[in-house]
Amino acid sequence: TLTYSRDFGIHSLTALVGHSMSKNSYEDTYAEGKGLSFEQSLFHNLDGTQQDYVLSSSLTESSMLSYFARLNYKLLDKYLLTATLRADGSSVLAKGNQWGYFPSVAVAWRMKDESFLANVDEVSDLKLRLSYGLSGNSAVSPYQTTGGLSKTMYEFGDVPAYGYRPYSMANLKLKWEKTRVLNFGIDFGFFNNALTFTADYYKKTTNGMLMEMNIPSYVGESKPIGNVGKMENSGIELEAAYRFRVSDWNFRIGGNLTYLKNKLIEYGNESGWANLDSFQGTGTISRAQNGKPFPYFYGYKTAGVFQNMDEVNAYTNSKGELIQPNAVPGDVRFVDVDGSGSIDADDRTDIGKGMPDWTYGFNLNVSWKNFDLSMMWQGTMGNDIYDATRRTDISATNLPSWMLNRWTGEGTSNRIPRFMLGDNTNWQSSDLYVYDGSYLRLKNIQIGYTLPAALTQKVFVSSLRFYVAAENLFTFTKYHGFDPEISSGGTSLGVDYGVYPQARTWTIGANLTF
Repeated sequence: TLTYSRDFGIHSLTALVGHSMSKNSYEDTYAEGKGLSFEQSLFHNLDGTQQDYVLSSSLTESSMLSYFARLNYKLLDKYLLTATLRADGSSVLAKGNQWGYFPSVAVAWRMKDESFLANVDEVSDLKLRLSYGLSGNSAVSPYQTTGGLSKTMYEFGDVPAYGYRPYSMANLKLKWEKTRVLNFGIDFGFFNNALTFTADYYKKTTNGMLMEMNIPSYVGESKPIGNVGKMENSGIELEAAYRFRVSDWNFRIGGNLTYLKNKLIEYGNESGWANLDSFQGTGTISRAQNGKPFPYFYGYKTAGVFQNMDEVNAYTNSKGELIQPNAVPGDVRFVDVDGSGSIDADDRTDIGKGMPDWTYGFNLNVSWKNFDLSMMWQGTMGNDIYDATRRTDISATNLPSWMLNRWTGEGTSNRIPRFMLGDNTNWQSSDLYVYDGSYLRLKNIQIGYTLPAALTQKVFVSSLRFYVAAENLFTFTKYHGFDPEISSGGTSLGVDYGVYPQARTWTIGANLTF
């Protein structure tokens, strides 16, 4: 990098230009043999094995070349401007599309330095911020633009012959995924910044998302990665902190709150939708669709359980026909969403989403004399979990404990249907699998005590602190599964396939400084 900085009276200017390049190379060789004639030779004599030996090798390379520039300008130290420009070239993209250009600009106004706030002592900081920029993403595996060949065997009569066949389709138009971000923010500071508050509104639009292309499966090969679709994320971010002192007590309380609205604007195919994940015996469980969150849970809506035959016979359409003619007491009452007068695949609809509306956290730090306490809480609101831990296609299996609350007779349950082996109707993908995924968790807490310096310095120790800490100590949630923090993402966002729970951890330790 090269930097230039200079002040011109009330003007201040800093300019930076730079260049970077990187290359990644991965090479591997694999050899396998069975039936060694002499065990002492180990892998040094694989061609002497009694059975055919296997050899394979690969080489994967990618590189990135970048140029960048940044300009910082200040007027009177209260009007601020930052402008940047990047030019990035990626080897994993198609020829003619390897270079991307990404500008951004940000302005800020330190209102606290204006004359109308100069004498307002309660306000220690006030700044407005506005930024707009373009960023790029080329995070795909190399050779997506060339396709690939795999070794295969053909038989000509009884004679085997080896050859090669294409195993992946090439995308000769693969280019940068580009994201435009608009951000407006305001920063407050009161009482010598004892109380601070920050608020941001953002809108992020991503074009040409790098995803597997939704092409017909009859092409016979693995689907290529392409620039498909357009997605929008917008929301607000709030953060506040307050520090104060009461006698020998010192406190700092902070928190943050984020709201996110996610919408798929364009999926990138003619229909504007695609079925995504599926689960054994239940059918499609997630879907992408224009105008909806990406992804959302897909299935039937339910309206309780039939308690008796009178309820089955009373569930009719406008012609007086039974909507579920094969139902018996204990079966699920599915909602006729499309109003066709019967239950079919067209009644499947949006039954929830794994993306939280709100994500929040808060922390507390307290000290009194030589004692200190810190803790951090985190949680989400407005998200659902699709419980895909129960296999309905396996008859001999342990059942979850909530199955004890199933329907066993009139009035026993209006949610969980009767149990029977091979039930492919009641346990189709529906809102019976969907649960409130909101939670509040004490992520970590620590209590410590620092020995007085007068005592430790006698043994040439500057500081000695003992502490006890715990992680994931408490979790408050309505979800019955192991852990409401579902790690699955992408098309499986919010789907619990049996997530391994986070461990509750206790730690006892000491910090020693000489």
